Amino acid sequence: MRWLKSLVTLLGILIVGGLLLLGYGFYKKSQNPDWRLSHLFVDTPSETATPVVQNSIAPPESQVPPQSFGDISLGLPAGCLVTDVNPDGPRAYLTIGPPGHCHRVIVLESQTGRVLGSYSLSP
Repeated sequence: MRWLKSLVTLLGILIVGGLLLLGYGFYKKSQNPDWRLSHLFVDTPSETATPVVQNSIAPPESQVPPQSFGDISLGLPAGCLVTDVNPDGPRAYLTIGPPGHCHRVIVLESQTGRVLGSYSLSP
């Protein structure tokens, strides 16, 4: 009977720990949608790591100038144009038009200019 009580206690502790971890994950995701729990356990530097500022007073993130990434070729077919640009934090969404074979959305990483992917909007 003692082992059964120990087992129930251990499982109760695991359930409470899991709920705490889940709550922590929800909190961190609300702060940063790109946050992943697995990033806590990996020692490799992130691709989007910000450079270390040598001064004791670091400027706010909004005042740090973005790195230059040169020209980006989107490879748009003839007659296709960028009709709208929607910046959203670390990403920018380019709407390509006119509707038809050109109609799609291209997702760019704002700081590096890297094309993350595209969504085709034609059937």
